[in-house]
Amino acid sequence: MTSWLLDLTADALAREGELTSFSGYVEDSGEGRWSIMAAIDEAVPAEVLSAALYTRFRSRQSNTFAEKIISAMRKGFGGHIEPPGKG
Repeated sequence: MTSWLLDLTADALAREGELTSFSGYVEDSGEGRWSIMAAIDEAVPAEVLSAALYTRFRSRQSNTFAEKIISAMRKGFGGHIEPPGKG
């Protein structure tokens, strides 16, 4: 069994083990917020989505290696580029 996100992570780490070209700043495009608001409106638990959104918020305060990995994966799966001067 394979995982596309793990493959993207492995590729990013193989190209640049320390991920120094990534600040770790993770932008949110709004889909996560919308999904969480819809889940609240429908009284549906969405713990993983909430945690993912809060991790994006945290990345804007202290950029750890974990946020660099998230940023690298987002670049791989959606072409999401970190905003200039962020992080």
